[in-house]
Amino acid sequence: MKYCLLNLILFSGRRKEILLLLKEKPRDIDEIKELLNVNANSIQLHMKKIKESGLITQKNKIYSLSEIGETIVENMQPMLSMAELLGENTEYWMSHDLSSIPEFLLERIGELGHCELLEPDAEHLFETPKVLRDSILNSREILTFVTYFHPQAPSIYAELAENGSEIVLCMTESVAQRLFLNNRTEAEKLSRADNCRLFISREPATVPSLIVTDKLVAFKLFETNGKLRDQLVLSFGERALCWGKELFRHYLETAEPLNEKPFLQ
Repeated sequence: MKYCLLNLILFSGRRKEILLLLKEKPRDIDEIKELLNVNANSIQLHMKKIKESGLITQKNKIYSLSEIGETIVENMQPMLSMAELLGENTEYWMSHDLSSIPEFLLERIGELGHCELLEPDAEHLFETPKVLRDSILNSREILTFVTYFHPQAPSIYAELAENGSEIVLCMTESVAQRLFLNNRTEAEKLSRADNCRLFISREPATVPSLIVTDKLVAFKLFETNGKLRDQLVLSFGERALCWGKELFRHYLETAEPLNEKPFLQ
């Protein structure tokens, strides 16, 4: 029975679509046909097979998920989302180290949805991509975890501090040293701003960078060989933002508030 159910669901995109539609709410056959843009003949066989499997029930003309159907679809959706995500940029995910993402979030990585990969050309290696810069500067809250120093970051975050955006910036000790040594004015502005909270992480490097704004999640991962290639993963949408915030809080748990005095001496 288990094998039959797996075949019934996983090897038919149409049946998966029907089950996901019924997960949202019970529907009649006409609504299902309209939403899937199919005719009656092409949908009836799928409905018959799903009904015979016990995954859906029919009362009058309304189809609903059965109890077992609800359980299966509830557990099926994260797997489908993950497969969709990994299938879009398979080469990237296979060549990068995912161990820096905690297991409870790796299991839900499909919540990122559609991801865009940005890789600057040689002439723009040290520039912040426009889509990321615009999102940062136009956000009310910016969460940042970073393990390497970006030359444009101090001026961007100092501007945010002046504009009143809520900033939570967590960095490694080496990044903090470079910030206060090479960009003293911006560093002091950040450390004194009421709307800016600075943290320092003394843990081994995890993700090279993670930024969560009002509109997007942006992060970089090390390659499986330990090298860092300047590829930025961008994801948008409410579920992606929630996922990104959870990842940020995970890294923040082992950090401590930054004491700027040693860096200002």
